[in-house]
Amino acid sequence: MSAARLRVLLPRLTRDPAFWYVVALTVAAVVEDTISPDQLRRLMDWCSTNLANIRPGGHPVAAFVASAFIPQESAGVWPFFALSLFSVVAVLGARRTVLVLAGVHIGVSMLTEGLVWWRIHHGTLPWSDEHMWDTGPSYLVVAALTIAIATARPLWLRLAWVLCLAGAAPSLLEGIGHGDYTAIGHVLSFSVGLVVVLRMRRASSPVGITGDPVTVPATPQ
Repeated sequence: MSAARLRVLLPRLTRDPAFWYVVALTVAAVVEDTISPDQLRRLMDWCSTNLANIRPGGHPVAAFVASAFIPQESAGVWPFFALSLFSVVAVLGARRTVLVLAGVHIGVSMLTEGLVWWRIHHGTLPWSDEHMWDTGPSYLVVAALTIAIATARPLWLRLAWVLCLAGAAPSLLEGIGHGDYTAIGHVLSFSVGLVVVLRMRRASSPVGITGDPVTVPATPQ
């Protein structure tokens, strides 16, 4: 790549939130691979959006923000999957992409933790699950992949994102038959992505078709 081309490309990249998110996930993957197991455990304990952290006596804002950047497992894979955000930014714009995907991350996390709270209070989960790890970018990335599959350009990118989501699906949906809350969260994220796609297509379709009025010949009396 020429220096002139690089000078044009760099400002565009640095204005794109997808670029910074991929960079942040890459840094997180390096950090997770570098720190000790005890340090990693403490990091997961702090940034998880579990009931202990998101209740008023915890640190809900910090947990919701940090958990979007700290994968719980397979940390090296998520920066690649997060490249799908470039396709989402291309169709939604930077601000709408941040609002939609942040909303998915926070909203789905709250719903799944609400399910955990309900099951704990009905005796189907132990109280220790208040501290269960629930961290990572998977909810927002699943929504991004869903949107990218339907809208990415060029078209071959859609196939790439289909393969990514299909390859990750067995892990993302593991335990759904037993009501695993993270698996349910991934289904919800996929559903939100579909809703966004359907709303985009409805907004871009013609509202109606107008034409010249049709004259109907009078029936002879």
